[in-house]
Amino acid sequence: KGRLLGIQFDTLFTDNLYFEISRHAIAMADYLKKGLAEKGCRFYLDSPTNQQFVILTQQQKEALAQGYYFEEEGVAEQGTVVRFCTSWATKDEEVDRLIAMINKL
Repeated sequence: KGRLLGIQFDTLFTDNLYFEISRHAIAMADYLKKGLAEKGCRFYLDSPTNQQFVILTQQQKEALAQGYYFEEEGVAEQGTVVRFCTSWATKDEEVDRLIAMINKL
C-alpha cells in the first residue's frame, strides 16, 4: 500500500503537476465566485481555494439539488451554507450553466 501511495505522490509532484492542476481548479472557483457575486449571491466566507461557500435560500437549494451536487455545510442567517467545489476537470461551460441556473431562481 505504501509503495502505491508513494508513486501517486511522486507523480503529482513531478514537473509541478500538482500545482498546475490546482491552478486550474482555483481559477474555476474564482470564475464561479465572480459570476455568483454578480448575480447577487452571498458568501459565507471569502475562500481563496477551489471551494466556495454560498448562502442559498431553501428554494434555491431545492431547485439546484435537481441538477447539481453540493454539500450542505450549515445554517446561516437567512439560508443554508452550501459548498461548491471545482477540480482540474471543471470546464467553463459547467460553471456558466450553474451561474445561469442560479440567475433563473
